[in-house]
Amino acid sequence: MDRDQLVAYLDDLLEADEVSDVALNGLQVAGRSEVRRLATAVSASAELFAQAAAWGADAVLVHHGLLWRGEEPLRLVGSFRERIRLLLENDLNLIAYHLPLDRHPGHGNAAVLARAIGLDRLERFGVFAGVTLGFAGVYPEPLPIGEVLARVQKACGQEPLAFAGGPERVASLGVVTGGAPSGFEEAVANGLDAFLTGEAREWVLHRAAEDGVHFIAAGHHATERFGVVSLGELLAKRHGLEVQFFDVSNPV
Repeated sequence: MDRDQLVAYLDDLLEADEVSDVALNGLQVAGRSEVRRLATAVSASAELFAQAAAWGADAVLVHHGLLWRGEEPLRLVGSFRERIRLLLENDLNLIAYHLPLDRHPGHGNAAVLARAIGLDRLERFGVFAGVTLGFAGVYPEPLPIGEVLARVQKACGQEPLAFAGGPERVASLGVVTGGAPSGFEEAVANGLDAFLTGEAREWVLHRAAEDGVHFIAAGHHATERFGVVSLGELLAKRHGLEVQFFDVSNPV
């Protein structure tokens, strides 16, 4: 697939231009013009680029790229230089989508994770700086909190950190992936039974008990694998690309 056509397709699918973001979404580093093999991953890193190059990738698609507004590096030095070197020497394209991939209703991190743990009737949830990034849903039948945690662990591949403060049986749950503990406030305001994100903060322990809402943190990396995996599956099916997900381990 032509590289620029691929990026244009993803820009349109994810409505990348409609979201104000701290990340530069889309093509961040240009490589070869034709893409046959696509490596997907959560975050850009030298380890990822080396693995992708060894596999023979033409492009790398990530959720966390290299270029962020207000953090543009002024010098190609240190680890940033090494990352750029690996991309350029291997003629790899780097494509990244941050908030557009969090919020997409079909292939976004929150929506795919919400469906993976069995939530129905998804509605947009989790407003940050005017942008809604997550989804909330309900279970067809309320589940014991232990069963909810077991589903989260199975979906995310690691045991979640849970501050049990809500009801024994969970009927409703809001999801905002990554580092979004402040979304707990909206879960409380909306009367949800539980809130799921990637990272916790010190204050959530007591707030969960006092506000009567379960707080579940299943890992920033672990909760944000879903979007790139879903996009990769779509691109393989619809455009015939050879896609491989590289799960570079990160317990955070």
